[in-house]
Amino acid sequence: MKTFRYGHDAQALLSESDLFVLFNNYRVYKYIIGILVALGKTDFPNYTILEPGCGSGSKLRFLTECRAKPENCYGLEMSTSAVELCKRLSPAVMNFEQGSALAMPYDDDKFDIVICSGLFGCFNVDQDVERLSGEIDRVLKNDGILVVIDINENFDNFYANTPAVMAKKLRIYDSQNGELEGLLEDKFTVVSRLPAFAIDNYLKPDGTPAEVSDLPMIDKDIDEGKQDCAYTLWVFFKKTDDDAPSDG
Repeated sequence: MKTFRYGHDAQALLSESDLFVLFNNYRVYKYIIGILVALGKTDFPNYTILEPGCGSGSKLRFLTECRAKPENCYGLEMSTSAVELCKRLSPAVMNFEQGSALAMPYDDDKFDIVICSGLFGCFNVDQDVERLSGEIDRVLKNDGILVVIDINENFDNFYANTPAVMAKKLRIYDSQNGELEGLLEDKFTVVSRLPAFAIDNYLKPDGTPAEVSDLPMIDKDIDEGKQDCAYTLWVFFKKTDDDAPSDG
């Protein structure tokens, strides 16, 4: 049976690659915090947060550092090994369980924020994307926020020569043509779309890792659109009945 790992292999030595993973996370977190503050979505001690497809649970743990209560954080994963990992790494009062994002085991209107990192890329059929967005719409409160981090049209340029990545046959969303927005438009309105990261941004032309001192400039170049990214971060509002067009 294949061993499940999310960067927590006990046999792996600390290396420069860990720095770039942290830098990727930093770029995502700074955008999430900045957008939520701009939208006035800041009452974290009273928010209930869900991450379907939560991986190792790192984003939920980060949000507890932003004053979210651990007992109000929920992670859903298909892999029982991933759920076990989340429970080992996270406070005991956090809520992790095994299950499908296409049939979530949660009540309607339960969550203030839903975060999907790499989840939409797992569904290549439009009907499954619609089922996923329908489940998110169901469990998200009327004033809720959906955050999506997923691969975009630059993905093949970065990872075409990485067989293990390409073998996953992930779905690519064209961020320039609003592909994801179009699939979600019945239930969600896009608020923001930003370049997130790609690990190859942190390599020199000769393929060696960038210096730590280079990272602030790389960060600035990505923000200013001077470097492409393989991942995009979208933020959506949930549509409500008040958003429906009037007949008059």
